[in-house]
Amino acid sequence: MNASWEKGYPFQVHQRESAVEFVIKNFKDLLATKQLKPGDRLPGEHSLAQMMGVSRGSIREAMKILKAFGVIDVKQGNGTYIAKPSAKSWFEPLLFELICTEASAREFMELRETVETGVVKLVIRNASEKDLEELVLVHNKLEEAVRSKATDPAELAALDIEFHLALGKATKNALLERIYRFILDFFTPTIEKTYEREKTGQNALRLHRNILASVLERNWEKALAALRESIEEWKRLFVEE
Repeated sequence: MNASWEKGYPFQVHQRESAVEFVIKNFKDLLATKQLKPGDRLPGEHSLAQMMGVSRGSIREAMKILKAFGVIDVKQGNGTYIAKPSAKSWFEPLLFELICTEASAREFMELRETVETGVVKLVIRNASEKDLEELVLVHNKLEEAVRSKATDPAELAALDIEFHLALGKATKNALLERIYRFILDFFTPTIEKTYEREKTGQNALRLHRNILASVLERNWEKALAALRESIEEWKRLFVEE
């Protein structure tokens, strides 16, 4: 395909595939190669149509989809921009797709174990002392809640997830941090369910202590054992019914 470099935008010119899908793929490719970046102002609808060799209607439909996915930000009277990533968008299409997938218990286990193992490995390798201090502070919130005999599953699950989010941040890897946040959104209902069944939160707290201790020591062997025990316990309380 030929490229259109008008005004510095190297959009591909449409030739064969569905026009709307083509426009979306064009944006995806340019974002992946960093030729379009968050905050970039886009040309108007008419110019985009000319650059890509599609109708304005196709551009309009594609832009609706990109806006729904949070890729673009339309500012009335000020133009259309590539959206800047937020910590959490109101709608995650992939999250919805995962929720609707009829996955087996084994697949759930493998997904969580694979991601969390990678997260903790990078925390041990990359975390600063300040990151480790933050992990301790966040963990202490769960300690305090359990010590005060908090029983609200939603409250305990929120503190549990806050600890895992701090782990994600401590990886010093923005891509993995975001993926882990996404995975935690996916598993939030099951984490909350484990607190409903366990009642006191004492066992979850013990598992968190083991993970934290191994991370503070930067001991990968201990961390791996702690993670496996934590996931097996989650499996026992939720997956195996």
